Amino acid sequence: MLKLKVKCFNLKYTLECGQCFRWKKVEDCENRYIGVIKDRVIDVSQKADTIIIYSNKEEKLEEVIKEYFDLNTDYEEIEKRISKIDDNIYKSVQNTTGIRILNQELFETIISYIISANNNIKRISKSVDKISEMFGQAVEYNNKTYYLFPTIEQLKKATVEQLLSCGVGFRAKYIKDTVKILGQDNNLLEKLKVSSKDRAKEILLNFSGVGPKVSDCILLFSLNKSDVFPIDVWVKRVMEKLYFRQNVSMKQIAGYARDNFGKDAGIIQQHLFYNVREGNI
Repeated sequence: MLKLKVKCFNLKYTLECGQCFRWKKVEDCENRYIGVIKDRVIDVSQKADTIIIYSNKEEKLEEVIKEYFDLNTDYEEIEKRISKIDDNIYKSVQNTTGIRILNQELFETIISYIISANNNIKRISKSVDKISEMFGQAVEYNNKTYYLFPTIEQLKKATVEQLLSCGVGFRAKYIKDTVKILGQDNNLLEKLKVSSKDRAKEILLNFSGVGPKVSDCILLFSLNKSDVFPIDVWVKRVMEKLYFRQNVSMKQIAGYARDNFGKDAGIIQQHLFYNVREGNI
């Protein structure tokens, strides 16, 4: 077991704000979730300013948790800074203080967000779980079997028909083609990790099934590009309501976010997304 003191961190908001797909809330337990990240199962709960973590793998557990939940970043300072931008953001942050941007494993994030196109969180999660069960490594935790997300080598063996059986629909061919590209260049993921935002986006847009919104999600949730502002139907809706009072293009919204939200656009996007989806604004 690992206990960590945290500041400006809300486990529920962070895991339920739409950025990740492999966490399940434990029934009859307040603020407790079990998920599979990287190479292990994580069982995490929060009580006030403390998170309690159990895992099937204790090795470097504190390091893994701090990196994944971005616990070494001062979100108090970020929230203080973005709350000064305007009243809309101030109110959103007050409603959902403690959201953090997760540092998710890159290959899993690419595949998960290809699946996310024109999809909903429940179906995405189900498909990612099925792919993991079919092709990933089994691990045991508390007498229950979980599955790691497959490696590139493991997923290369998947046929389009097998992927279709995981409920990914038309995205099956996109996944197959993208895995093939990644399998042909062992250094491509590392190149993405060290590339500038613009260069990383250029590379990502070459993958099948990766358009502007999906690439922005990968940049934000796995490549630490905090100035990226992914725009889906929810974000378009809330931006039009709060800032434009009319129907506008994605390009106009992206331009507004770039000019007004700057380096914190990604965390602002998560607060706005969570608030509009929950009916808070």
